[in-house]
Amino acid sequence: MPATIAKDDEGEEVKIGRGRAAVRLSISAGTVLNGPVRLTYRLEGRRELRRRLLALRQFEALVRLRRVPRPLAAPTLNADGPALLVRTLDALAVNTSTRAVAIALFGAHLVARDWDHDSDYLRMKTRRLIGVARRLVAGDYLALLTRGH
Repeated sequence: MPATIAKDDEGEEVKIGRGRAAVRLSISAGTVLNGPVRLTYRLEGRRELRRRLLALRQFEALVRLRRVPRPLAAPTLNADGPALLVRTLDALAVNTSTRAVAIALFGAHLVARDWDHDSDYLRMKTRRLIGVARRLVAGDYLALLTRGH
């Protein structure tokens, strides 16, 4: 099963698998690049509990079956995805930090409020968008047209 590691000034994100059946791990401390790791899972945050439990079920299925069954696959992207990618490319052209890109995409108010949120959702979303945008620039735009991101 393919794995991709995105590393930036905010940490690491590991994506295992492809498409909607991929599982993402946000690394809050340390690195997966230096050998075996011990994973812990945080469930705090009532608003995000359902989504986090789904992610945990996806990871368990991946470990047990070496794949994520279709009923557990992530929902498809919303219609704003392509426009958000274009805006990410624009933001990367003038910003160097992940936080600055997030401000350009989501606004200073949301970033000030949620950047250090317990769920880390905004950092992860921004890092994923930056990763996809960089892959597009590197020539992966044809794959995006055939499989989505």
